[in-house]
Amino acid sequence: MLLVGADADLGSELEADPGFEVTRIPDLPSLGPGSDHDAVVVSLDGTGPLEALEVLRLKTPAAAILVVTSSERQADGAVALHAGAEDHLVMGSIAPGLLPRAIRYAVERRRLRRELSTMDDVTRMSNLRGFVAIAQHQLRMADRAGTPVVLLFVRLDDHAEIAGREGSLAADGRVAEAAEVVQRAIRDADLPGRIAADTFCVLLSGEALGAEVAVLSRLVEAIAVHDAERGDPQPLRISVGTAIYDPKRPVALEDLLRTAGDRMRPG
Repeated sequence: MLLVGADADLGSELEADPGFEVTRIPDLPSLGPGSDHDAVVVSLDGTGPLEALEVLRLKTPAAAILVVTSSERQADGAVALHAGAEDHLVMGSIAPGLLPRAIRYAVERRRLRRELSTMDDVTRMSNLRGFVAIAQHQLRMADRAGTPVVLLFVRLDDHAEIAGREGSLAADGRVAEAAEVVQRAIRDADLPGRIAADTFCVLLSGEALGAEVAVLSRLVEAIAVHDAERGDPQPLRISVGTAIYDPKRPVALEDLLRTAGDRMRPG
């Protein structure tokens, strides 16, 4: 776990506990990208709650966040909780044993929150959980109407390579760029989702048969615009694939996902 700008005595109990591996940094600017800590305890003295949460969610997206304030700044703790922190503690009111217990509870709450969420933190698209719920509803509607459903898949080919070479923060930045490109290529009525770390899926709505050709064409154009605008020496590398759900020969959504994955081809 990570202690940011906290009182010197605050982490002593944690450092004596073999269940915690504690790292201390003096302030948020000292926090490097791609932190993989399970929890962060951050002092808000001198730091605005929204600013602190924004930095920590960017650099430690998976971590549970506990904010510590003085009694005079308890309102900042309430703002931080509203912005997504897992807990708020007040200096001078932290009884022995409370901090380790609060951290363990916060880590569990963060884990449950991520599991139950239907929104991807990086792209603000539906995550796999949210996308599956929408897609299954669309398949049921297709069964009733007898109309096919088309799923378009886009995979970011260098995601793992970037994550291994530059860290998770850089990989997330690349994902955000790819999400922007996908959004440019699809229609307003189409439903995109990030269904894996490196993969997007778009459910094409309306008269979907044949629409994937137009979307793929716009995707190629959007990538070209992206690369030209950014002048990036490493252009976006993607693979694409499609799967069609035919109500006359229904299959499970999981089978459609597998089929599209098997059909991935470099874009």
